[in-house]
Amino acid sequence: MQMRSVSGLVLFVLMAAGAGRAGAAELSERQSLLLANNCLQCHARPGVPAPQIGDAAAWKKVAEKGEAALLANAVQGLGGMPPLGYCSACTEQDFRALIRFMAALPAPAGAVK
Repeated sequence: MQMRSVSGLVLFVLMAAGAGRAGAAELSERQSLLLANNCLQCHARPGVPAPQIGDAAAWKKVAEKGEAALLANAVQGLGGMPPLGYCSACTEQDFRALIRFMAALPAPAGAVK
């Protein structure tokens, strides 16, 4: 996928998911590309049983497990999600930021992008 297409897709998803995201974590440019190239395969695809970006009710239920459990799920895989959620390039910091972004969770004080 060309960089222009990826940027447009990320922008579209960010705008579509924008409602109710006040105070939610933000992504770096690199993390936005990781989101577009990995997470959106399932988290922005209706019909897939993964919580969809912008679905506050689905993410609220998932987020109740706590960030540590969500990170473990992303790294180890869960249900139909493979280990690392297709993102072999993601660091722990990336996973934390991506989870916070998709779940519309605020970053903890002092958190690094």
